[in-house]
Amino acid sequence: MRFANKVLLVTGGASGIGAATARRYTAEGGRVTVVDLDLAKAEATAADIPGAIAVQCDVSDEASVIAAVGQTREQLGRIDHVFNAAGHVAFGRVEKFPVEAWNKLLAVHVTGTFLVTRTAIPAMREAGGGAVVNIASISALVARAHTTGYAAAKGAIIGMSRQLALDLAPDNIRVNVVIPGSVLTPMTSPLWAKEGDGDGDINRAAASSAGESIQNRVADPEEVAAPVLFLLSDDASFITGSQLVPDGGMTAI
Repeated sequence: MRFANKVLLVTGGASGIGAATARRYTAEGGRVTVVDLDLAKAEATAADIPGAIAVQCDVSDEASVIAAVGQTREQLGRIDHVFNAAGHVAFGRVEKFPVEAWNKLLAVHVTGTFLVTRTAIPAMREAGGGAVVNIASISALVARAHTTGYAAAKGAIIGMSRQLALDLAPDNIRVNVVIPGSVLTPMTSPLWAKEGDGDGDINRAAASSAGESIQNRVADPEEVAAPVLFLLSDDASFITGSQLVPDGGMTAI
């Protein structure tokens, strides 16, 4: 019960790593705001999580973020933890990659992480401090074909998180980054669907066959949620400005 009487705001919370984190957080005594661009999906996810609320939010829009944080404070009373998991992926050769797609990647990942964190600071300060976990990607650490925009956005999150950790230390707010390898989520599974008929097991086999990690498999969202929760919890009370890399050993190769 590491999160008894605590509140987590998780963006991208309707599915994937965000939803897995929300479920485990509440299982350990906390309450959660499931924030997502798709309200219907957020409501469906929150309906299966005791005490959770669903909030629609475009993290790249300042007014939308302010409203989402305000709704969390109004309905749940406080904010102790923030998990910035909202994101999307877009691929393309550099010479053909549209500037609109580039700008959207930066807006959602970088600006979104900045806006949500900045807006939640007063509530976290009132709660006596807390923790923020931002999600990056091993694409920020190793080169992968046709991911320049995505890698740039995730790399910016790593640098920004280190600075946030320094700036928010006086408020007793820790900031860390989780940098996962390949994870089978609704965002990534279409990347491997062409290898089969869209079945989840076939997607998993296609992803694992790439041999990207020492473990030669793709992760489940719960395997990334676990280190996220560790960094949010008091078990990580002396960890800030750091990166945790659950990648099955990909960056060791």
